[in-house]
Amino acid sequence: MLKLNLLAASACVFVTESLAETRVIGEAAISSGLHDRGEQIGPLTLETELLLETTGAHGTLYGGLYRLTPIGADQAAFADETDYVIGYQFDIQGGSMDLTASWLTYPGTEDEESLELAASFTSDLPYSPALAVFHDATLGDFGAEVSAGPSWKSGAWDAYVLARAGFVDAGDESGDRSHAGLELGAARPLGQQAEIGLYARYDISDADSFAREINQGVVTEFASSGLAVGAVIGVVIP
Repeated sequence: MLKLNLLAASACVFVTESLAETRVIGEAAISSGLHDRGEQIGPLTLETELLLETTGAHGTLYGGLYRLTPIGADQAAFADETDYVIGYQFDIQGGSMDLTASWLTYPGTEDEESLELAASFTSDLPYSPALAVFHDATLGDFGAEVSAGPSWKSGAWDAYVLARAGFVDAGDESGDRSHAGLELGAARPLGQQAEIGLYARYDISDADSFAREINQGVVTEFASSGLAVGAVIGVVIP
């Protein structure tokens, strides 16, 4: 569900601390390049997300809207994306589960809309090892990713290092790849109901899935790795 690179790891810091049963969560991020599952899906990119979340005795139900907007001189080389998301997060023995369904759309393009189903498990073990899987029920894509890494306090900041590895099997076999990456980041609260964070990530793939050179809105040279940095802010409204 979440593509926001840092908030996927750190938003839970302030979300779970909120005592409200129902709340609205707004998130925004800007990154020098947007990486997802071993490929680059945006150049200089603005991401926004608005979620309505309700917590009950057995878990948290959420739904909302995610928007990916390429900006800057190279924006024409990548597609805008708007996703409609519903999900359920709950605790189980040894960790927590997150189940999501997302309707993926690409306004202004001829790209096919699709339904993506995803599930993730995050363990209570040291370094928070996690497993995430997804399946695009329309296009036939599927894949999995494992991740783990330490986190620690540094003054007002919560810092982390996250290593990840996974694969994607494209339904039409055009984008099959294995990938790995390393992410470093830190987040800190801004008052009682907001948080800001910074991150840097490096990703590598066995396919040329990152843009090395873009000319006149077209990717003219590809690479097998990419580096991105970004900043993100999140706000909770009880």
